[in-house]
Amino acid sequence: MPTTRISCLFAVLTITTTAWLQTQPACAAGSPAPAASRKSAQLRPVDYVNPLIGTAPLADKETLGNMPAPGEQLYTGTVNPGALVPDPNGRLMLGPVSSYDGRGGHMRGSGYRYEDGSIMGFTHFNAEYSRDNNLLFMPTVGAIKTSAGKWSSPPSEWGYRSLKDTQREKASAGYYTVFLTTCGIQAELTATKNCGFHRYTFPASQQANVLIDLANCRPGATDAAVTVVDKRTIEGFQLSGRNKIYFRAMFNKDFASSGTWKDGVVLPDTSSTNGSPIGAYATFNTAAGETILVKVGTSKTSQADAANNLAQEIPGMDFDVVHQEAVSLWSTILDHIVVEGGTEADRINFYSSMYRMAAGPQYGPLWMDFCGSWGAIIFARGSDWFGKRTANLSGSWGGGGYWGIGTAWAPLGMYNRGFTNVNLGETYPKIREQAMTGGTGGAPYRQYGYVPPGTDRVPAFMNQSLGLAFDDYVVAQYAKILGKSDDYDYFLERSRNYKKVYNSSVGFFMPRNADGSWKLVDPIDVHAEDIYREGNAWNYLFYVMHDMPGLIELLGGTNGFIARLDELFTTPFPPKAIGLRDCTGLIGLYSQANEHYRHIPYLYNYVRQPWKTQAMVRKIQKLLYRPDPTGMCGMDDHGMLTGWFVSSAMGFYHVDPTTGDCDVNSPLFPRVTIKLDGPAPGKFVIEAHNVSDTNIYIQSATLNGKPLNVPKFHHFDVVPGGILVFEMGPTPNYNWGIGKPTGK
Repeated sequence: MPTTRISCLFAVLTITTTAWLQTQPACAAGSPAPAASRKSAQLRPVDYVNPLIGTAPLADKETLGNMPAPGEQLYTGTVNPGALVPDPNGRLMLGPVSSYDGRGGHMRGSGYRYEDGSIMGFTHFNAEYSRDNNLLFMPTVGAIKTSAGKWSSPPSEWGYRSLKDTQREKASAGYYTVFLTTCGIQAELTATKNCGFHRYTFPASQQANVLIDLANCRPGATDAAVTVVDKRTIEGFQLSGRNKIYFRAMFNKDFASSGTWKDGVVLPDTSSTNGSPIGAYATFNTAAGETILVKVGTSKTSQADAANNLAQEIPGMDFDVVHQEAVSLWSTILDHIVVEGGTEADRINFYSSMYRMAAGPQYGPLWMDFCGSWGAIIFARGSDWFGKRTANLSGSWGGGGYWGIGTAWAPLGMYNRGFTNVNLGETYPKIREQAMTGGTGGAPYRQYGYVPPGTDRVPAFMNQSLGLAFDDYVVAQYAKILGKSDDYDYFLERSRNYKKVYNSSVGFFMPRNADGSWKLVDPIDVHAEDIYREGNAWNYLFYVMHDMPGLIELLGGTNGFIARLDELFTTPFPPKAIGLRDCTGLIGLYSQANEHYRHIPYLYNYVRQPWKTQAMVRKIQKLLYRPDPTGMCGMDDHGMLTGWFVSSAMGFYHVDPTTGDCDVNSPLFPRVTIKLDGPAPGKFVIEAHNVSDTNIYIQSATLNGKPLNVPKFHHFDVVPGGILVFEMGPTPNYNWGIGKPTGK
């Protein structure tokens, strides 16, 4: 990223968090300001949500790890700030897009970067992974233009793309707004499960347009069709990648004129066209400050279903009603966890993170191949939600996944938290068979006990070697519960295979050839797809979540393990070492940005130095999470990065999410109230007396009226009417939290 762009980025990020709350959202005339803009009102959890967090890069040199690489931009959270409701149908989110032409993987994964300074339209489907930007609408004034133009080109070369006023760009739960300065249009967006709702406030114009570009999408469109049905309705479909999305758009005012375009040629007064690239437009005569409303129903099934969704979900034309319905839906989730005290920035970070963590179906158990914020998600969404989402999924859980670790751990973790509708017996035959015959690197793993370099189609062989050992542990736990003692012994022994790739001469997990010889690599160098996937030997040194006693012994016992952890967090990333976009958010050599290392700060709990976990977690919370667009130190990965914050802010995380054990850290807030559902609903309270930015160390604790002398409790301890109380102080209590023997 050029220096001038970084300077501009810092310039636009000078708005304080207080100003953000007081002006949120900056609506056009006729839109009631939410409670967050009324200073005298009591703010609700939903009022703290800022979806703009994570849309710009964290640019502090000390946290970047020698990024960006030549020719790349800095990494963002790759999230989109658009409007959505909980559990949208698919990836429906109505949000802004600025460009799809980023270099380096997910540099523009959501299609939007805050610092671009321009908007090319609003798409109804958005995601993080450069593959879901569909159905682009854009308001303009003047002659019809059929392409946006590149964000990196001078404005004189743009088409319908517009500059934006960053000071008037706001987002909240279920709402997004921006002022398009090129044409002087205020755009506002809200959404339902299957529909998007646009409100455009135009200047006085005889050529106020709404464009529908069915070619400007990602993946690229291979086919499309559009029909101007009448003077207020346009419908059609877009085939993009594997998705065929139907839409029906209805306006609140008759068109003064309308038409279509094809291959860049505008076809006035035509009512339909098909193929690609095509689009359609509606033109209005507007007075100054006049609003044009557009509600858009979508479906991946049929044109009739799109129309039905629109009729069912937005029967009228009241934007504010739909917006408030979205806010209410979000409140039902965010109100599950109520935090009190802390700083305003802490509360913004917490509820914005909770919003991302709990957003939709792709954020649930089928997505997360491994995530230590499992308990926080359960508390946020409720057991009923999880039960419905995981019912009849026995054939969906597998092993040997993307990181070596598959998804079979999730039903086990749910079962160990008391989810009685999880049928381990139905799942077990499949995962056992996969462990014996399948898996990405399964064949060489079963032959050697690890995956050697050069194994066909297994480039990231180190995380496969370590992850498959964890999968064996998961299978062993299934077998134990089901009373299959022989299988339990077999897979538990095989789960210790991680030791076979530990090279004691260098003190790291290292690549090992099929003949048993070692391949040595620089433990600091970060790898993308080869060897250590999105990591280095230092971070993968602690990628053993299931056998802490064994890992501690492997690294030289308690003192040796502590020394390695200390070295990880205190050794600066060398200036000439290889950096990687996925591994920023550095504290020493530790990377908070990538999902499979975030348990590491909690490992001091396992070697009787819990005060170091308390200090490190608080440092990460304050340094790497921020209440502004730069507030994510890496890609969110559908709620994993933000989920860590939600869980750790309440005072716990899960080193091994299969057990239901909660590993304790320093809570961020004086009081957290978790609303529990189930047959006997109630509240569980976490109190941290005297906690502050100075008082970060636990002096003592009680759990449900009994002393808690170890830095761990179980999910079963979180009961209606229960309470976890911490007494906090400014210096470590070296005698608290050391009573539990090492391990589980």
